[in-house]
Amino acid sequence: MQVTVSSPGKIYLSGEHFVVFGRPALLSAIDKRVYVTVSDDGSKRQINSADNFFIRHIIGIVKKHFKINDFPPFRITVKSKIKAGYHLGSSAAVSVAVISSLSYFLRSVWKPDLFNLLAFRAEKIKHGNPSGADNTVSVFGGLIWYSEKGKIIKSIRLSPAVSSQVLNNFYLVDTGRPCQTTGDMVSHVGKFRNENMKYFKRLADINEKETNNVLNSLNSGDIKNLKKAVRAGQQTFKNLGVVSKKVIPFIKDLESEGGAAKILGGGGYMGGVGYLLCLLQNRQVLTQICTKYGFTFQDILLGQPGLRLEKLK
Repeated sequence: MQVTVSSPGKIYLSGEHFVVFGRPALLSAIDKRVYVTVSDDGSKRQINSADNFFIRHIIGIVKKHFKINDFPPFRITVKSKIKAGYHLGSSAAVSVAVISSLSYFLRSVWKPDLFNLLAFRAEKIKHGNPSGADNTVSVFGGLIWYSEKGKIIKSIRLSPAVSSQVLNNFYLVDTGRPCQTTGDMVSHVGKFRNENMKYFKRLADINEKETNNVLNSLNSGDIKNLKKAVRAGQQTFKNLGVVSKKVIPFIKDLESEGGAAKILGGGGYMGGVGYLLCLLQNRQVLTQICTKYGFTFQDILLGQPGLRLEKLK
């Protein structure tokens, strides 16, 4: 038997960091995926991945859930098109794909809600105190409104006209691999919150307002107000101390040309922050600004499908 599944990476349109403390976030599945194949192997268990240690942890979660004492021999191969460490939800996508493929291979189980729950457990191993948003969007795909406090999960449907008008103007700008992990940045923000409770609440209130404004702008196809909301949300991240000095001038230049940009996921307080999500309708201007700072960029498709069973034989 051989099972191949895939799951997408993700970006935050708004709400990262604050979602850990119960505020809403808006996320999207993207067109970069992880592919996992589990197949029979006549002799022993084999793992082929970039992080076998993490895969073993995920296997342990599946083993414990299904109360399996002895695994049959199998080979598991993980191939990812998601750049690890760049805040695109790589570990969540890997967790979802490994858990779902193993569950189907071992027990013929295909239950997305279960995979989401187990993937969240794996994310805790990787990041310590995740919100659960990354694994949720990797399982269900599309645009997701997520709030950990009330476990509010809504799939956002945009009209085809709005989707083509708005979602085709986003880019990923590579500012360099972050010096800090997502776990580091979550801890950094937690410490900031504990030391500045009132100020943190003000920032969280502003970010929640702008997250709602991002959603409303997407629904109406209002690019002008969408940019305004992204800029205001980005300012809250800067005030949190998760936007390094390396990228602030780039963001200012982009805004002066009528665009908007924000960190993704954890961000970083020094050096590169991984990818910035940029919204700009003039590709040539983006090229010029990236060249000025020595950055590169790529197209990104939002609202992509979630977990898929790709092949079964």
